[in-house]
Amino acid sequence: MHGWDWRSNQDADNETRRRVHDLLKRRMAGDAPAVLDYFADDVEISHNGATVGYFPTGQWRGRDALRENLRRTDIEYEPLDAEVRSVLVEGAAAALHCVANWRRRATGRVYAMDMAYFLRWRKDKIVRMHEFIDHHAASRAVDPPGSLEKLMRAPEPGLARDEMVQRMTDVGSFSRQGPDVALFRQYCSPDVVCEFVGDRSKIFYAGRHRGIDALTNIIRTVGMEFEQVGGAAPEMIVDGGALAVRRSVEWRHRGTGRRGVVDLANFVRFEDGMIVELVEFRDNVALLQMQG
Repeated sequence: MHGWDWRSNQDADNETRRRVHDLLKRRMAGDAPAVLDYFADDVEISHNGATVGYFPTGQWRGRDALRENLRRTDIEYEPLDAEVRSVLVEGAAAALHCVANWRRRATGRVYAMDMAYFLRWRKDKIVRMHEFIDHHAASRAVDPPGSLEKLMRAPEPGLARDEMVQRMTDVGSFSRQGPDVALFRQYCSPDVVCEFVGDRSKIFYAGRHRGIDALTNIIRTVGMEFEQVGGAAPEMIVDGGALAVRRSVEWRHRGTGRRGVVDLANFVRFEDGMIVELVEFRDNVALLQMQG
């Protein structure tokens, strides 16, 4: 029998997971040569960063540009350690969410940062990387993500891949009037956990929250502030009952009238046909610029 082989594809996905874990380990060890060896000479890089210190934002092309990016970042920061929250793999695409600790060399202050990576592989080299990084807002009210053991025995999603993709497309497609809050109530568990990555002193709802009312209140707040006027087709990686979504949307601030393109990333888990966890990264720098 020819064609798709489940076992060989599963082995390939596990090998990619191992590479993603090793890449993060090498980065936090400050081993730049080993990190660079994972990337193709013509790699394309896009970075959405926080405003603290020197986590540079922008777009680069080529391994030499990445080398310079790493060098300049490491002048400003010392990488300490990282906790992996999720790794999703589907074919040549992979997504990573982790929380990493960095010490700013000038002040000695340690920053906990949420980091997300969307990687596209060509054989054993990364040819495209989208990076998101922002402050980790420690939660006082909601339990942290489940243990590795729990993740390994996660319940079935209860939906086919195409159904999960369609639901994420639906909730991410705001009209000019705003988001469809009823869809969130229809697709999400009543005790859904949502996390919005960012600095709580600038984004008041940053951090983890529990319950559909908390989520819909935040969604309403975003819809009252911003009008979605355009967007590109999202990139989605589906791995079991988990999805990683990367998309670009054009928003207009309803108060200032300013427009901007905002990159967003979501990590979502389904259980028994419902969304039970949603983590969102966004280009908060772009949002704050639109607010004036």
